[in-house]
Amino acid sequence: MNQLQKVYQQLKYFIWAYLPLLAVLIGIKLSASREDIYFFVNGLHTAWGDWFFPLITHLGSTGAAVMLVVVLFFFNRRASFVLATAYCFTSLVGFVLKFMVAFPRPHRYFEQLIQKATVDPRIQHIYYVPGVDVLDNFRSFPSGHTICAFTAATVLAYFAKNRILMMVFLLLAMLVGYSRMYMSQHFFEDVTAGSALGVFLTIAWLAFIDGKGYAAGMKS
Repeated sequence: MNQLQKVYQQLKYFIWAYLPLLAVLIGIKLSASREDIYFFVNGLHTAWGDWFFPLITHLGSTGAAVMLVVVLFFFNRRASFVLATAYCFTSLVGFVLKFMVAFPRPHRYFEQLIQKATVDPRIQHIYYVPGVDVLDNFRSFPSGHTICAFTAATVLAYFAKNRILMMVFLLLAMLVGYSRMYMSQHFFEDVTAGSALGVFLTIAWLAFIDGKGYAAGMKS
């Protein structure tokens, strides 16, 4: 059994929970336009969501990543090392893609449509969450927060070896991804790609660094 198969065996419940989700996301993307998906999500705002999602989104931030690695270090040094290196690997790939693709974030995207006189009447009714600093640059694809969230979920699921915890980690990552759309920081495809990169790149990294024993000398 090769290293990738060993990683799969430990993550199979997590993987088979994620794959149907990914299939649904791809199906939605193929059946609806970028604008239609954006305005559908934008119309789902509630007072509770405006409070909750700006909080949950921080689980995909750099600060949360550092904090999780540090806290994990005191319980499982091997897991902490693997998570830290996985973050670095997946974030680097995401960072490179952001500059290669250079796609505008929602705010910039719709501003460009207005300037080109391609005005969708729904643009006039875009809702922005109060108190949220909406980003306005050309680094929308893929979602970095989503990559980080799914990277952490995959690594934690790998070490947890518990089906219930695996599903909890997956759910938290999904909420982070949704929060990026809810707050108009990313489009649907940014989040979908971010989740896939976070999961599959992390699986490859686990097979490379942990499966081959690079962290074997560290205490669990």
